[in-house]
Amino acid sequence: MPFTLDPLAQVHPVTIGGVMVIFLVTLLVLRRIALVPLIEVMERRDARIAAARAAKAEAEAHLAAVRGEREASAAVAAAEAARALEAAREEAAGRRRARLEAAGAEAEAVLARGREEAQALRREEEARLADALGASAATTLSRVVGTVDDASLRFVVQRVLVTAEGG
Repeated sequence: MPFTLDPLAQVHPVTIGGVMVIFLVTLLVLRRIALVPLIEVMERRDARIAAARAAKAEAEAHLAAVRGEREASAAVAAAEAARALEAAREEAAGRRRARLEAAGAEAEAVLARGREEAQALRREEEARLADALGASAATTLSRVVGTVDDASLRFVVQRVLVTAEGG
């Protein structure tokens, strides 16, 4: 055969048929050995990815629900803590008022006892002063006048003490 530049003239139909048969057999073998298992692996992978995405969405929904519950329970706990704090403050204020009232009452009682003691001491001192003044006046008058009537002397001492106290 002479050499020509026509590509179809150079290829023999049996060669083309043989290449086609080899290609089809190779395609069938590759399909059975490689392509079908590869497709199955990819489908299983896609199914796992879809399941994982669904599980992730479910977990995020559950997490959002738990966060909502946590925030709600934190708000309830904060409100309860605020109520407890207010109650404790009111109780402390009540105790403080009660202690102040008790201390005031005790102070008044101590002051009343002190006044009574001061009055008793004053009466004792006035009695001593009256006795001392009476004795001094009796001594002085007996030396100046002579005999002195005790009733008159007491009257004079009382007048002196009342005048001194009044003014």
